[in-house]
Amino acid sequence: MKQFVLMVLFFICNFLEAEQVKKNYHPFLADDDPIKWHTLLPKYIEPDISLAIELSQKNIDEIASLPLNKLTFRNTIIALEKATDPLDVAWGYVSHLDSTCNSEELRGKHNKMLPRVAEFSANILLNDALWLRIKIFAETEEAQNLQGIDKKLLDDTLDSFRDIGADLPRKQRERIKEINIEISQKAQKFAENVLDSRNAWERYVDNVEELKGLPSITVDVLREDAKAHDHEGYRISLNPSTSGKCMQYLEDEKLREEIFRASLTVGCNDPYSNQKLVEDILRLKDEKAKILGHKTYADYALKRRMAKNGSTALSFVESLHDRTRKFFVRDIDDLEIFRAEFVGIEKSRLVPWETSYMSEKLRKARFDFDEEQLRPYFQLENVIAGLFEVANRLYGIKFVEQPTFFTKNEGDTPSGEAIPVWHEDVKYFKAFEEHGAYIGGLYMDIHPRESKHAGGWMSSTKNGYLDGDGTWHYPTATICTNLTPSTEDTPSLLSHREVETLFHEFGHTLHHLFGKVKYASMNGANTAWDFVELPSQIMENFCWERESLDIFAKHFETGEKIPEELFRKMIAAKNHMSGSGMMGQLCFAKLDLELHQKYENYANTDIEGQLRQVLGTYRITLSEYVPTITLSFKHIFGGGYSAGYYSYKWAEVLDADAFNKFKEHGVLSREVGDEFREKILSRGDSDEADVLYRDFMGRDPDIEPLFIRSGLVD
Repeated sequence: MKQFVLMVLFFICNFLEAEQVKKNYHPFLADDDPIKWHTLLPKYIEPDISLAIELSQKNIDEIASLPLNKLTFRNTIIALEKATDPLDVAWGYVSHLDSTCNSEELRGKHNKMLPRVAEFSANILLNDALWLRIKIFAETEEAQNLQGIDKKLLDDTLDSFRDIGADLPRKQRERIKEINIEISQKAQKFAENVLDSRNAWERYVDNVEELKGLPSITVDVLREDAKAHDHEGYRISLNPSTSGKCMQYLEDEKLREEIFRASLTVGCNDPYSNQKLVEDILRLKDEKAKILGHKTYADYALKRRMAKNGSTALSFVESLHDRTRKFFVRDIDDLEIFRAEFVGIEKSRLVPWETSYMSEKLRKARFDFDEEQLRPYFQLENVIAGLFEVANRLYGIKFVEQPTFFTKNEGDTPSGEAIPVWHEDVKYFKAFEEHGAYIGGLYMDIHPRESKHAGGWMSSTKNGYLDGDGTWHYPTATICTNLTPSTEDTPSLLSHREVETLFHEFGHTLHHLFGKVKYASMNGANTAWDFVELPSQIMENFCWERESLDIFAKHFETGEKIPEELFRKMIAAKNHMSGSGMMGQLCFAKLDLELHQKYENYANTDIEGQLRQVLGTYRITLSEYVPTITLSFKHIFGGGYSAGYYSYKWAEVLDADAFNKFKEHGVLSREVGDEFREKILSRGDSDEADVLYRDFMGRDPDIEPLFIRSGLVD
């Protein structure tokens, strides 16, 4: 009996000990390297984010309670730089999972904590004691003697507090706090509506003849997608990687129309309508800007970017529009003429669901070129290896793939050196200098799935920075894309545009990994948003140069490089409809700036009706009016590009100009690569963007190379 009692007590003690460990278990706050993604489960979000807020608040309170005569750079400015790390890191993981592994449970936990996270951030604005100490320190002798990156950190800190209204009366700051919380919640709902409405539509095709014209690889993907949804035949969804191919190649006009009209529902129809959210977000942003003393939200958002204000950004977009307009008109006229001849009818306006289809037919007729001819030369594994080889030749670095670990079972643990990942498709690489020194890590999440947001992006999963004891914390980047997956019959074969996407996001990755600024907030890609696209768009150029293409563009079956004749056709067709392509991007930028620079024209009115008039010369006049992308424009309503979409074209001016330096010295010039790394990629936000550019080029940017490269010259 005694032995039995002891045994029961033993089990009770073990159970209580296990429960205590579990109670104190906070995986989202663990300082793990590599990150233990398999432990970051939705059930831990609420307790972990609550604790992260508590810890971050404690750090803020410590700074805010410092004796006024004991303030130093280390205990105020540097301490503030790191004060919110617990929350920034933990919430970063939650946000990442929300965009890559979205589920009902995770979304519920995320949205429950979002208001508390937003409120914590907003409360910093209201912390009078904290702001007082920052201002008092700024007047000290130590502050006056700061130089270089330390001085910039102080100046940026002061500017950041003033920019969010720290000097305003408390009532106004309280209102800004409320606005910030509302915007964060509405932006999250906007993004969810886009994802959910896209996933809500599907179309099954039983007879493969209905898919006539589609590339075989796309047909295979549609078949695999149907199988994954327990259906026979082929599944068409609104995933851009496949629906775009349908609009470009499908011969069945009725099916193209059906897909097109379905795409118009994204973010537009109940229960996923974003109409009210757009109106609310714009109103709140305008109110916030005016409280902060700015005429428009664009002026507020661009104050610390290269453009400096909304008027400059809008003038930039409009000037490009004026130069592009005649080429755009010529493109559309050519397309209408071709369509009339192709179909055998009088020249007339195109119908919306045939623009991509006819454009592809015209390209084939003009250049005897179909971009699908290139796909066999772009096997994913070869492209990734080539991507790394290009980086090696330019910068002397190498990437080494690591074994990964994925599980759906809590309690499973990785063995050996396996790196935990959040999905079985994710790959992980370590980056090293040529002499062997470790640089950082890179996750790659390449293929689409319904739980993942559309598009492509690079996220700064871990920031690089120098700790107070001199320890360098290595960065980790994540590339997320939605590229063509493999099928039972073929490996993952990418289109050339998908290759460009991968190179683009890798450019952001290099910017992140190469950063050598000691403060995380100023390191890597944490720079002005109209400058941050320069490193990414520079990398796209290597997808067009024979010297770099020959490294990785090899037929997946024969190993043959792209034949010279096909390469010449590819280059000849490069600027097919380039006036239309340029104008399409300018249209998005104009839409964005209209709403954020001229909000008074859109308040309490029919936004779509107003945009229809304003964007008239930016858009193709079709047989019927097609609504703008406003209600699904996640970049500006569910992301961070509000008043900043022009950045893509702004940076394209920079990259077209800067890439000439690479070409002049040899496309894969190590000398130019090292200089670009030293003067741009490693310097983050350590100086003004225009200063960094002049340091690399020796002059201000020239806009002409963009038009020359695009073929938009007479």
